[in-house]
Amino acid sequence: MKRAMVLGGLLVFFLAAPAWADDVCGAPVKTGYGLLRGLADTATATCVYRGIPYAQPPVGKLRWRAPVAPEAWTGVREAREWGARCLQSGFMEAVNFDPSGKMSEDCLYLNVWRPQKSGSFPVMVWIHGGGYTAGAGSTPMYWGDRLAAAGDVVVVSINYRLNVFGFLATPELQKEDQNGSVGSYGSLDQVAAIKWVHDNVAAFGGDPENVTIFGESAGGWSVCTMLATPLNRGLIHRAILESGGCMASAGLEKGFAQGRLTAERLGCPPGDLECLRKLPAETVLKKASGSQLEGFVWVPHHDGYLLADTPLAMIRAGNFNRIPFMAGSNKNEVDVILNVMSDLRRAQPADYETLMKKYLGVNDAEAARLTRLYPLADYENTKKAFGRLATDAGLGCPTYLGLLAAAGGPPKTYYYRFDFDGMILGKTLGAVHAMEIPFVFNALDRKPTSMLYPRKVKPEIQQLARTMQGYWLNFAKTGDPNGGGLPAWPAFTPEAQTMQVLDTPVHSEPAGISEQCAFWDEYNQSHAPIFETMGRTEKD
Repeated sequence: MKRAMVLGGLLVFFLAAPAWADDVCGAPVKTGYGLLRGLADTATATCVYRGIPYAQPPVGKLRWRAPVAPEAWTGVREAREWGARCLQSGFMEAVNFDPSGKMSEDCLYLNVWRPQKSGSFPVMVWIHGGGYTAGAGSTPMYWGDRLAAAGDVVVVSINYRLNVFGFLATPELQKEDQNGSVGSYGSLDQVAAIKWVHDNVAAFGGDPENVTIFGESAGGWSVCTMLATPLNRGLIHRAILESGGCMASAGLEKGFAQGRLTAERLGCPPGDLECLRKLPAETVLKKASGSQLEGFVWVPHHDGYLLADTPLAMIRAGNFNRIPFMAGSNKNEVDVILNVMSDLRRAQPADYETLMKKYLGVNDAEAARLTRLYPLADYENTKKAFGRLATDAGLGCPTYLGLLAAAGGPPKTYYYRFDFDGMILGKTLGAVHAMEIPFVFNALDRKPTSMLYPRKVKPEIQQLARTMQGYWLNFAKTGDPNGGGLPAWPAFTPEAQTMQVLDTPVHSEPAGISEQCAFWDEYNQSHAPIFETMGRTEKD
């Protein structure tokens, strides 16, 4: 009898546990626009709310306009389906693994993960990368369930308009905007999403007074834009920049020239907005593509509203959101790109300076200076040497220079370099672009990075993931990555330029790139911005 009672009790418990979780996550959440119902993830004891609209669909007359607040709805909206990814094309599509299975101009949606418990938790808002031309907040590698569970935080991932839909600039578009803003619709989407978080996240257990933005690649550039823009004043409290930089914006003269070219490709007079807006979205995407979508050409504009200048210039002028700032890049960011360039694959020492002139447009004196800053004797071969200088030029130094500009007083800044190369082909490619992301999200078993690791991940790799995730969570909670028994991470200052090397083992060492980054800082004053050419290959 007793045994039957015990077994019966256990049966009731196990049957009731998922139902309890479903009740918690399925209880309607009240937002400013209506009620939402989410889903339970019993594997991580979190709730997920998918496909939440934070703006009206930017279609028809709303194409190339600042985002407009979503319309309210009646009843309970089921937040169970992922929103469509924004329109895009190119190689990045191969690594989205977008679970929505949809791509649409109607794409301004976000996703929320929260712990299955009551409380007021720090908030982390993820901005995806993809060169401002591709990507989606729903990619499995970005799911926030494990981050939310590990640190008792609320995680938000967002979509934002991309490529021609996010960054087209024409004088006529500027004239119709009440703020004179133009060519930065994707960035204004990010501002709108952050504003939505501030206004609504408390209903999901989030603390609107403790919001961290973090992002990688174009998401990292976006973090710096969000750090600089006055539109976020008081809405963000910490920022983490991964492999991005602070120089990716354009002036209006350049933007308008690109706008005229785009209108010509689309068969419309540049000033005919009605013609441009009547075109099918797929036609716009296809005809406005070509090399523009292969290089990182589509960027926000410093139009006097979103930005007064490049984010780097604004930070250097002290005109930015002064909040704790953590930033870093990967040791071998662009080596995978160099492997598709035949002359770099076969490069010999005698070719070193010739290749600099070809790909970077430097003169003889600049090439000689680069040879001193990146001596061939320090590297395994010519390709590896060129990879290091290209990494510094495109991502390493833009990230470093942004952090350096923000350093030097309260609040504190922290600098890292991700060196781990223990994935498949890692010894050949090195610690390439985006490889730190699955460590932050503890997503080594999720696509696309799951293809680079065996099913059973080594203990030292698992430990690195726990350490990195701990750093990110600590920083989101307090503005300081230290704590919880993690290896000490000294703050970065202009005087003591220390970086945390994220590898096995994790350790601190001098950054040692001030001279190299001084060169690239000068380079960007007299050459086309390096971010415009980083994605291009020989055929371009």
